[in-house]
Order: sequence, then structure tokens, then C-alpha cells
Amino acid sequence: MAHVTLASMFWHRVETDGDRPAQQWKEGGAWRTRPWREVGEIVRELATGLLALGRRKDEAIGILSASRAEWVQADFAAFSAGCRTIPIYPSYPPDLIQYIVNDAGVKTLFVEDPAQLAKVLEVQGKMEGLEQIVVMQGHQGESSARVMTWDGLRRLGRDNLERLRGELASRVAAVGPEDIATIVYTSGTTGPPKGVVQTHGNHLGTLGSAAKMSGIQDGDTHLLFLPLAHSFARLESFIGVHRGLTTAFAESIDKLRENLPEVKPHFICSVPRVFEKVYAGVLAKAEAGSPVKRKIFNWAVGVGREVSKLQQARRPVPARLGFKHRIATRSCSASCTRPSAGVCASRSRAAPRFPRRSPSSSTRRASSSWKATVSPRPVPLSRSTGWSTSSSDRSGRRSQASRSRSRPTGRSWGAGPTSPRATSRSRRRPRRSSWPTAGSRPETSGGSTRTGSSSSPTARRTSSSPRAG
Repeated sequence: MAHVTLASMFWHRVETDGDRPAQQWKEGGAWRTRPWREVGEIVRELATGLLALGRRKDEAIGILSASRAEWVQADFAAFSAGCRTIPIYPSYPPDLIQYIVNDAGVKTLFVEDPAQLAKVLEVQGKMEGLEQIVVMQGHQGESSARVMTWDGLRRLGRDNLERLRGELASRVAAVGPEDIATIVYTSGTTGPPKGVVQTHGNHLGTLGSAAKMSGIQDGDTHLLFLPLAHSFARLESFIGVHRGLTTAFAESIDKLRENLPEVKPHFICSVPRVFEKVYAGVLAKAEAGSPVKRKIFNWAVGVGREVSKLQQARRPVPARLGFKHRIATRSCSASCTRPSAGVCASRSRAAPRFPRRSPSSSTRRASSSWKATVSPRPVPLSRSTGWSTSSSDRSGRRSQASRSRSRPTGRSWGAGPTSPRATSRSRRRPRRSSWPTAGSRPETSGGSTRTGSSSSPTARRTSSSPRAG
């Protein structure tokens, strides 16, 4: 079914997959599962609560939180109310939070816990447009007209559900693909953060492309741990709804090593730095083993490189080498699926496309033997995703997009004369564009760009041609 907005996509999923698992999270030492029908009830209550608070179409709803199930629920509640979401990194200090809230015109702000609430309250006198703050968990104080709890907003929605049911349906129907879905603020390399304007059409176009190019199948489970304030993790969360996946939320990046063997995801989405750390950890573990184990490990990695080299060249793997590859896989998979092995799992399918000479390229080549749980590289939402597949993918083929190295237009990130990293060499010859890690580089996307001036919180927009399809 063709969807025109993210909200219509979400409600279609709730209707069709009501009793299937949608979200997983760890609570009290155990993983809990919430079906699509229950997620839909929560989103409906939150969206109705936003309407009861007086939120109008196209108003801004901010989310200041680490990645968690409530983040995604608040996101789709904002879309359902006809509003736009403004993600804010939970690591930002009060002054940056104040800047983004004022620049985007945030009316209602979701915060994760009392620690994030304290940062907001510190600068609340400088955010005159902010009307409500909703605390997701841990708020022990009394609710007021300005600060309320997550459960309080849900209760407000339930109390007004019958009165506002028609209004909520009208809001969902009134939003079109050209409407703004979100404004993602970059970390800002020079001056304050810049807002990247992304429409519903931008995201739906990317989701359609990703569905054609990846090995993901409906009903798969993925483990989300990247910050949802970043476009790459946001895309991952949207894929979960688009394909009817089970989205498991890691406790934190630090707990990823423990959460992976517990969840056993079909795939994870990550950034190259995570895989570099995984590769270094696997090598360190191998070097700490006995001479016999080191010899077996090095032989298996060599076999994996040979197989991967043939696969990248789209050449057949000889039967003798294929037999050796199966033995190498069995030799390494037992140790790589233990919790101590780091980011590894035997059910993985996707692999990143790293530069061939980077340290991470070894991770990709060896993944044919290790079956490392790896993922597509992060890309701007409006451009080709460039997903590639490993030998364990269902299709066994790399996609056409993975063979093309599309880059964002304009100056290389962090390489221009105004960048603190700029050197005399970079001024003479721009460096190649590199894909950003979470929160470390500006993001470019189809649509408009809101560029904030350091001297004034009023943003100006520079339009660009959207690349949504």
C-alpha cells in the first residue's frame, strides 16, 4: 500500500499487524514486548492529549531524550496531531536546548527524565514560546500547567478521546507528503546548530528505496541503539514501522554487548566507528588465545577475505574455496556468538560498505567468516541509501545502489577553510566527503535548510531541490 505521510503509514501498520510484536525493551532485568495494537493506543492517547493542550497543525513538538520506545511513540503522536517533530540530543547543554527550542518554535517539549527537565528549567525564562514540558519517567513533583508527566498526558488524551476523535482523524488526513515532518538540527561545526527541514515525502521516498535495496524482510527484529536525534537512527525507526519489524531498544550503547545475545536481532544499524571497535576487540580476543586458536582464526579470516573479494567482484566462489569457507564459518561462529565476542550474531544479513583501505574494510571482508552483525552506512535521508549485503544475505547479491558512491553535494564536511580541522593542504585540495558518525557532522537532506545565525536566533531558510524519490 502506498502511504502519503508517516502518520498514515503508522496507522496502517497498527490496523494490519495489531497483535504482532512491535517494540521490545528491558525492564527489571527482563525483556518485555508490546504489540502494535498497544503501541497504537499509546500514540492515540498522546496525540489526543496534544490536541487537548491546544496544539495546532504544523506546530513544533520537541523531544529531548535518549533512544527509547517512548521516543518513537512521541514522534508518531506528533505526526498524528499534524505537528512536526524537533529532535534534540540529550547531551546538549541548556544553552543549546534553549537555542533550538526558540529557533524551531517548540510549543510542547518531551524530556526523558528529571535530569533533562532540570536543564530545561534552568533556561525556561528564556523560552517564552514553550508552553508545556512532558516528562517521560521519574518525575516525582506535582504536575502543573507547564510541567506534566507522560502518564498525565495519556490520561488527558483518554479523557478527551471521544470529543476529539474526529479532530484527530482530520489531522491525520490533512497532512500531505509536501508537509514538514521534522527539522533535524545538526551538531554545528561553525556557530549554532543548523536545522535541516525534511518532509513526509522525503522520508517515504527513502523508505521505498531502502525496501528495494536491503535484505530486510517483514517481521525481522532489529536492535536500535543509535541516538534518534540523528537522521540515521530515525530512518531505522521508520523502517521498523514501514516493514512491520520488531524494534528492540538497547539499554544504552554501553550495554550493546550484553543486549545483542539477549535479543538476537536479524540486523543492527550502526556507524563505522562501532565496527572498528568490534574488529579491534575480536583481534584482541584472538591474540589472547592459544597459538593453535590464533592459527585457526588467522586462517579463517584469510578464507573470508578471499570469498569476500570474489563476491565484491561479482565472481563465483569455487567449490573448494566454498567448502573451506563453510569450515571457517563453523570454526569462528561458536566464539563470535558468545556475549564476550561483542557485536556478532549468527542471524545477520547486512554489511556496511566501507572505503576499501580503511581499517573497517577488514571488518567487512572478514564478516563473510564471522557473520558479524553489521549494517548500512549512514546517509542523508533524501539520497540513495547505498545498502550492501554480505554472503549471509538472503539474495546473496549487492544492490545496484551499493555499487555507486553517491555523496552529498557541496563542500566536504569538516574540510573547508572555516573548519577548525582545516589545514593548508585541505585548503589547496578538498578532502573526500566522509559519512558522519552520530551527532558529529552536519546532516544534509532533501528539502530546505534552516541556517541559524550566531547573532540572532531567527533562522533563515535556504531552499534546495528535494531528492525524496
